[in-house]
Amino acid sequence: MRTRLALLAIAIGVPLTPALGWAQSTQTRMARSSGPGLVLSDGEPISYLLEHSKLLDLTDAQKSSLMDIRRWLRQQTAPFMRQMDSVREYLGISLERRMQRDDVEALERFQSSTQPLADSIRMFNDAARGEARQLLDSAQVARLDSLVVEERRVAPGRRPPRGR
Repeated sequence: MRTRLALLAIAIGVPLTPALGWAQSTQTRMARSSGPGLVLSDGEPISYLLEHSKLLDLTDAQKSSLMDIRRWLRQQTAPFMRQMDSVREYLGISLERRMQRDDVEALERFQSSTQPLADSIRMFNDAARGEARQLLDSAQVARLDSLVVEERRVAPGRRPPRGR
């Protein structure tokens, strides 16, 4: 598992690093939107599994493995998140106040200029999600799928995870 994740990190990180080194700063939690780019919301896929560990009836060994995957995921996506925060700050997008008309235009510029970063984060999230699903038995996968379907029904507009 670690080898595959490390190879993915090398395959994704090395080609993008020179092209994306122009932005830096603090971390913002981002997640997939129904359109291009990322929006503030969902969080990362491994935290979702850990938050629902009782419903999924995860063992201590599964939780420990998921925490390892989450640490790896956060380590891999942190540079992209910092770069996205720098762009957000440069464009003057505030997370503290209600969006105005100018903010909507800035958000559109943000999404188009950070698409490669969003794609990289999405690839790492998808890789981590795949590794996590391999840790679950068939009953846990069925419970997870039911949970996701129910939450999507209650919170429309959010896409289910890829690879399902």
